[in-house]
Amino acid sequence: MDLLEKSLMQFVPVESPCHVQLSGGEPTMVPDLIEETAKTLQKKRPHATLGIQTNATLLDRSLVRLFSKYNIQVGVSLDGPPDIQEQLRGNAAATLKGLKLLEAENVPFRVTTVISNRNIDCLDKLVLMLGGFSTARGIGLDLLIHKGNAATSSSVFPATPEQTADGINRMMTAFQMINRNRREKLELREEKTVTNAVRGKSPACFCHAGKGESLAVCPDGSLYPCSQTACDPRFFMGTLDNPNIVPAGLLREFALSTEDCGDCPLSGQCPGDCYSRQYFNHGENRELICTLYQTLFKLIRD
Repeated sequence: MDLLEKSLMQFVPVESPCHVQLSGGEPTMVPDLIEETAKTLQKKRPHATLGIQTNATLLDRSLVRLFSKYNIQVGVSLDGPPDIQEQLRGNAAATLKGLKLLEAENVPFRVTTVISNRNIDCLDKLVLMLGGFSTARGIGLDLLIHKGNAATSSSVFPATPEQTADGINRMMTAFQMINRNRREKLELREEKTVTNAVRGKSPACFCHAGKGESLAVCPDGSLYPCSQTACDPRFFMGTLDNPNIVPAGLLREFALSTEDCGDCPLSGQCPGDCYSRQYFNHGENRELICTLYQTLFKLIRD
């Protein structure tokens, strides 16, 4: 608890808006910490919002009601319909039970999906499944990073550009079908990103970490630019007791080059890619983010 409060008091501003995200591992394994974080922010940092990224397998009614009580933004790691989720993450039945609890308690949630060769063909089925949950708000897509289990797996690897384009097209068709009958429309995060870019609202960097505006605090008190870079010595930024906050843009050296953008319709407006993904992927499969954005751009334009 001391580490938690020290982190919040040291790095969450008093007056300015700020977002605190609890992730893991699995943060729902320590529900007391979730409530303590919510109480501390409510009392001492009222301008901050709080979110949690969970696999939803440990959710019970008391936890879900805790999310509702403190207005905690819920993100669920879900890579596909139950059969695909079972293959890629396991405990699919428990995750589905967690989604039903969120629905029963009227708690909104969003889904984060890692795209790989194993699920690119069923993203439309994921949308159709989420269409049955009135409290589902949308999906965010993360391209596969060669890190952790993905770095050693012989069966999970990045989808091809052709698979990616086809999967996104069918996914967007499913979005259109589902949203015809929904009061709260399901959103695709990346569609919104591309739409904003076309309208000239694209961020200067892909994410807050690229601008030096985020910080990951590990359980041992060590500091990193973001959760993807946590525990990598290349990105070590000291500890809570001895911070070494580097100038903004530590990750920007891994940004995509614009030299090969050619006649891309998003040239000069492109949101770019996750810097840490480019670092851990050693620059491989860089064209996939281009395929993703260009496919969405064509759909938006048409």
